[in-house]
Amino acid sequence: MASGDGIDPALNALVLDAPMAGLMSSLRALSEVQKARRFWSRMRVLVGAFLQWVGLILCVWFAGTVEGALSVVAGVLFVGLAAALWVRSLVSTVFHAFGHRGDDPNRRPALVIHVLERLKADLAPDTSVRLRFRPDPRPEGPGSSLYRLGPGRKGSPDVLDPWLLLETRLADGAHLRLSAVERRRIKVRDHGPNGPRRRTRTKEYDTLFLEARLRVKAKRHPQLAALTQDRALEAVRLPPGAQLQRLRITGEQLRLRIRLEETWLPRIPKDAAAEASTAPDASRAVTMMLLSLYQMLHLARTPPAPRSVKEPPRAKSPHPRAKSRRRRSG
Repeated sequence: MASGDGIDPALNALVLDAPMAGLMSSLRALSEVQKARRFWSRMRVLVGAFLQWVGLILCVWFAGTVEGALSVVAGVLFVGLAAALWVRSLVSTVFHAFGHRGDDPNRRPALVIHVLERLKADLAPDTSVRLRFRPDPRPEGPGSSLYRLGPGRKGSPDVLDPWLLLETRLADGAHLRLSAVERRRIKVRDHGPNGPRRRTRTKEYDTLFLEARLRVKAKRHPQLAALTQDRALEAVRLPPGAQLQRLRITGEQLRLRIRLEETWLPRIPKDAAAEASTAPDASRAVTMMLLSLYQMLHLARTPPAPRSVKEPPRAKSPHPRAKSRRRRSG
């Protein structure tokens, strides 16, 4: 059974520990929950803006209908509230990137569903899968379409959003741990190429990091500790748009981390349009990561092929006509 039917308010994430069937049903029902959460979030913003305008109108009404000190107080409140709203509109540096992939509420859930569907054949029946999953990007965080640009951000650290952690045991006994972390990096430049100070420029961009860790028993794979980094890299196969970030090998585990740009999609059909086909396919990247890890296990059991020793070049025998010419000259 699932440990929860909805979003955990403390973690703002879906926390489940259930077999595949329960996991898939909870994820497919998540769409309606997301729509409701986004609706009430927008309603809170709209109600807040509406109350501000109501306050302005009430201040004007009191200043025009009431005489004495109360009229002066209402006029001062009106001027102060209007000035605060005007200044806030000037200093607000939050921009919405229209058409951003992060506006799609199904992008993260669709990736998890496609990954679980591809893992179904490699799991034993009724195998429990532990999942901690945050379906919505944080406001102004990695993966969202809101960006806070402007001066005064020098030295700002990168913003990280670990939104997926999936753990299960595969049918062959290996333990799989898959995680996803999104990073928003902020670059600030305030110097020209020759040194003089100029207008500060701020740029933000996102990156998705996917990491797969496969833990095996050392007694079943004793040759894994001797697998070299260079030989393991020969087994890494990644789809277009995915870049290798890190590879670590020990006697009991393999860890592979890749990076995808912010234009990633959960799945790209074969007959997709040209614009979508250029985006990184995240579910295909996860599948090829797992295939690469198992190919490394195969390489660890296979001894490297001996290098062929090149024979020294043979000396060319002289041409028969050259011999006859030497005899005649003698």
